Amino acid sequence: MIFKNMEFHNVEEIIECEKGYAMQRIPSFVSEKLNEGARDRSCRFTSGVEIRFRMRSESVKITLSADKDPEAQTALLFYGSFQGGWQHSCAALVEDGTTIEITKAENIEVLKKITEKRKLPFDPEVVRIILPYGTCYFKEISGDVEPPQKSDLPQKTYLAYGSSITHGSLALIQPCSYPFQIARRLGTDYLNLGFAGTAFLEREMAEYIVSRKDWDFASVELGVNMIDGRFTSDLFEKRAGDFIKVLAADSRNIYCTNIFGNNLINQENIKVYRKIVENYASEHLIFTDGLKLLDREDYISEDLVHPTLEGIMEVAKNWSRIMMEKVPQ
Repeated sequence: MIFKNMEFHNVEEIIECEKGYAMQRIPSFVSEKLNEGARDRSCRFTSGVEIRFRMRSESVKITLSADKDPEAQTALLFYGSFQGGWQHSCAALVEDGTTIEITKAENIEVLKKITEKRKLPFDPEVVRIILPYGTCYFKEISGDVEPPQKSDLPQKTYLAYGSSITHGSLALIQPCSYPFQIARRLGTDYLNLGFAGTAFLEREMAEYIVSRKDWDFASVELGVNMIDGRFTSDLFEKRAGDFIKVLAADSRNIYCTNIFGNNLINQENIKVYRKIVENYASEHLIFTDGLKLLDREDYISEDLVHPTLEGIMEVAKNWSRIMMEKVPQ
């Protein structure tokens, strides 16, 4: 959406509050139908959110803040497809607000030539502020900016739904999340609809995904948030079956996986949930078993669930290879 003459990518609503402007990744008419955690927390997590603009003035100052979080909240600066140089690469966001001063890329002509030569998807004139995993707020901007044009951006878009693994937990920085990495490998844009701890496969979410016309292909990672005893296998099967059947009514390519390899002790229960997803998705979607995407115990973090950076890259490498065969050109 466009706000303050900038594109807030992967944002459907901007809500003014005491801390500034909160950014919500799904509309309220959808979030109010989801579970409490998704409705009140994870729909406003800003992993996958970018603030994008072209600069008319020589410099721009933008102020952002972040809720206090155990993990560092770091915003990253990109010029098109290029990471910012060491002097313009990142900024730590704090509760009271962090003002980031951005100048035009010093080597813009070189970046333009490389973009053309390598057919990179983003115009380097587009500044991209990539927001971190927690909840962040936009406060204010000074300087002259304009939204990017459609021609400045990738022409295809990939949408990803899933758990915190999809959303980018333990990616450490968001360009290391697997949706970002898959989009980079395929030369597309991306929409991250990961819901940390709250991907409960509500039918309303599936209906919302297929109602959107701004994506060309999608992936769904299903199951890991529902194995902790709150959902019986029968309830999970009902939700997974309904969710997948709603998606299957759409003509676009939708890739589906079940639970990735992990080091949890309840593997028999996990096998049941994996099989449920496989049974429905193999018939209706483009299914790949999660163990084909990641099955290395040393690529799982100390919490026994989330992939390490190496694990995330393994998912991105393996899934993008499968998607590459069918991504619309």
